[in-house]
Order: sequence, then C-alpha cells, then structure tokens
Amino acid sequence: MLLFAVDTHLVWQVIWVSVVAGVGISALFSLVIVGGARASDARRGGRGGAATVYAALAVLAFLLFAAGVALGVQAMVTK
Repeated sequence: MLLFAVDTHLVWQVIWVSVVAGVGISALFSLVIVGGARASDARRGGRGGAATVYAALAVLAFLLFAAGVALGVQAMVTK
C-alpha cells in the first residue's frame, strides 16, 4: 500500500531554495544596515570618499534586496 506520494526531488528543491533565499535576503538587508551606518560614521568623521562607497554599498544591497523580495512575491502569486 502506498502511504505517501511525495516527489523527494521537489521537497529537496523547496528546502535548498528556502535556505538560500532566507540567508541571501537576510545578508542583503544586513549589508543595507551596515552600509548605512558606516556611511553615516564616515560622513561625521570627514571621510567623504569612504562615506560614498558605503552609501553605494547600502543602495546596491537595497536594490538587490528589493528585487529578491519582488521575485519571491511574484513566485508566490503565480504558483
């Protein structure tokens, strides 16, 4: 008798995609926070070049974060 009809390949795919997305999205938002805080500290310390680099890091990380969230929402809505 067949108790469960589970495609283990799909289960593993859900697991690894969830782990990668969870770690990736969290890491990107962490870079947004770190970049913003370091940019602020550098600006107060009179290091304009470093402030610009950190601000650019924060903006880039935020754009990637927003794209990841949008992709995740789009995937949930269409499936």
